[in-house]
Amino acid sequence: MTALSVEDRDRISRLEGAYAHLATKADLYKAIGDLETRLTKWIVGLMLGSVSVAVAIAVAVDRLAG
Repeated sequence: MTALSVEDRDRISRLEGAYAHLATKADLYKAIGDLETRLTKWIVGLMLGSVSVAVAIAVAVDRLAG
């Protein structure tokens, strides 16, 4: 096994430091999981709201027409 020269160690250190701001796989999985949770809450809320409005319209039509 060959030892790294001082120059090689410096280059590797600079490269590792340059990528510190990039997301890791774990960061992406967490972000996607959070997004999925938020979207699920929105979808459920919109579905409940839509059903409520549809029922209210049906009841109003029934009372006015019947």
